[in-house]
Amino acid sequence: MAETSGGANRIELESQILCASLRQSWAINDVKGVLTVVRQLYQLFPDLLPPPRTDGEKNASSLYPLLGLQCDVSQTAVLSGYLRAVRVFLRQSSPRERREDYYRLLDAGYILRKPRLRLSHDLVAVRTWLIEQKAIGEDGSLEPEVIPVAQPTAPLPKPQAITVPMEEKLPLLIDMLKACRVIGPAEVQALKNQMAIAPEIPLKELVLSAGYVTDTQMQSLQVGEYLLSSGQISMHQLAVAMYDELTGMCKMAESLQVRGWLNTQSFS
Repeated sequence: MAETSGGANRIELESQILCASLRQSWAINDVKGVLTVVRQLYQLFPDLLPPPRTDGEKNASSLYPLLGLQCDVSQTAVLSGYLRAVRVFLRQSSPRERREDYYRLLDAGYILRKPRLRLSHDLVAVRTWLIEQKAIGEDGSLEPEVIPVAQPTAPLPKPQAITVPMEEKLPLLIDMLKACRVIGPAEVQALKNQMAIAPEIPLKELVLSAGYVTDTQMQSLQVGEYLLSSGQISMHQLAVAMYDELTGMCKMAESLQVRGWLNTQSFS
């Protein structure tokens, strides 16, 4: 559920359909339906579903009851429910006396009002629910169980030369985002899955719709892509300069110039 400034694309449309289906199935306790859709959403957005807790703490559960809402309500209803829940809380309690409860209420409203955060919340909460329903294992794996099939005994094959598969070459923009530590393995997999499903959508649009960077930061990355391709800077220099921009110190191009890594005439 990405928040995009442009028109809806194929990934956005498909995610909206799947999200609606997931919430409807969840609302009527359709375990099979939920499991089917959550696996499809996980293929599109593996970056939105962190690994289950393994430290003994309980995995996250649904925040909808905190706002007095059903899981399949619209985004508009989420906002209304949040404002109503806050008003009720303030009439009955003092935020100073019940600070943790009040902050939890504010967090729930913030998460569920943001489409992408809401989807991440739904995936995590649904996984907990599926574990409770014994539909998936305690490890929270969403991969279908594969039952091994006995194979007839056959002569051992002759030893062959061991070949090492070539490392998959990723688009330069993804390598740049990895080097700048903007994305990790889960985000890389999400982008790869989305590019495979909708190859007509430019990678830039997928990155922006996911919210990994802002429009301004994307413009700097595009400049950096040109500088890298023309051999004017190294990936390490780009990562340092983009860190300066991401932390608000200065723009990427300015950082490169101040550090003496880029001639000012490159932008003339």
